Amino acid sequence: MKNAQLKKRQDRFARGIARSSEMVLAELEDCPDRPRNLDYFIRTMRDVFVEDQWDKRLKQGDEEKKIIGTYCMMVPEELIYAAGAIPVRLSGGSYEASCVGDEQVPRDTCPVVKASLGSASLNSPSPYEMCDVVIVPTTCDAKRKMGEELSRFNEVWMLEVPHIKESEASRRQWLQQIYGLKKSLEKYTGRKFFGKKISRKALDASIKMIGFAQYQARRLYEIRKSKKPVIFGREATLAINAYCYDTVPEWTKAMAELNDELEERSKNGPFVCREHTPRILLAGCPTAFPNWKIPSLIEEMGAVLVTDESCLGDRYLYDPVGITESSMRDMMTGIAARYLMPCVCPSFAPNEDRLFRLLQMAEDFSVDGIIYHVLKGCVIYDFELFRVEKIMKEKNIPVLRIETDYNPEDIEQLRTRIEAFIEMLASKKKKTKEL
Repeated sequence: MKNAQLKKRQDRFARGIARSSEMVLAELEDCPDRPRNLDYFIRTMRDVFVEDQWDKRLKQGDEEKKIIGTYCMMVPEELIYAAGAIPVRLSGGSYEASCVGDEQVPRDTCPVVKASLGSASLNSPSPYEMCDVVIVPTTCDAKRKMGEELSRFNEVWMLEVPHIKESEASRRQWLQQIYGLKKSLEKYTGRKFFGKKISRKALDASIKMIGFAQYQARRLYEIRKSKKPVIFGREATLAINAYCYDTVPEWTKAMAELNDELEERSKNGPFVCREHTPRILLAGCPTAFPNWKIPSLIEEMGAVLVTDESCLGDRYLYDPVGITESSMRDMMTGIAARYLMPCVCPSFAPNEDRLFRLLQMAEDFSVDGIIYHVLKGCVIYDFELFRVEKIMKEKNIPVLRIETDYNPEDIEQLRTRIEAFIEMLASKKKKTKEL
């Protein structure tokens, strides 16, 4: 009886996720001027969240490869690929999943953790079911406790993240963590059993493979700086999110084709909005599919989302691994440095790098205003709001704090606030142009 009830609940849960995901994807498809090469990324997300056929897309007949779930961008994917496994980013963005997770965590826990635990407990969508092991970096207290809870459903490897980047001891500790992860991957994928470790050649190849993907992500980043935008922010963010659920070569090829199309559009159009349209930077907590309400509302209300600084957006694939030679030591040191030093997650303190990055982005993308997205229960992002407001006030860039979760019931309230903010920006921009 208990198994039958669980199966019934799983089916209801899967239908709910499919329904809410299809609404987002259908809305993107309804845009008449969307780039034709965006369709690949829409199909990718539909395979995962609507059709629940991610295994067919990703494994492509190779059933021997291990699937490694990751819960943060701090996990070095280069090592996972070099070990012969496939990483998948398990960042919960589903309202239905967060409702299930409500039963397993304290009330004020952030919705990312709730949704992640909800999906893991019901093994849906398929990436959660297929993961052999999951890696949880300790970027915040909620993630740390989430790892403990996840151990009821999966084998969990905790990756201890130092919170002071400038310390030499922290950098040595982090490098040791990366070497420890390498050993765990070797053992888990059977390489150690057969007397083989992750080879220098395999690691070098995986660094280059992900480097090609990063190059294409940077191309999109540069294209979005244009005074005449050729892609909506909600579309670009979807394309980046799709990286979490695709093989790197396939995603890189599709992104290259999208970028080629967008570069052609930059010359001749069509453009997605007028030149005087308010330009928004979305800062704060990440937007994880299918929780698309903030990017959608920004552009429905007449602005254009030109960039975001989240770990599931423009920050995800921004920084490549820097190496001077292809020795194992140099590559491991380069990987450790890439995942620690450029990272501007608010879990680090001090975190002046993040303020500098935001100022740079505001200038590079000619930003008119910032919407600071805070998920309920996420203290570390909310804590930095005051410093962000202060530095942006000096640059005369308004900041609007939006606190929400995955519940769709607050959409109209958010719509009113975002619309008023955008109207204010448009008025301000018009007055500036007249002077």
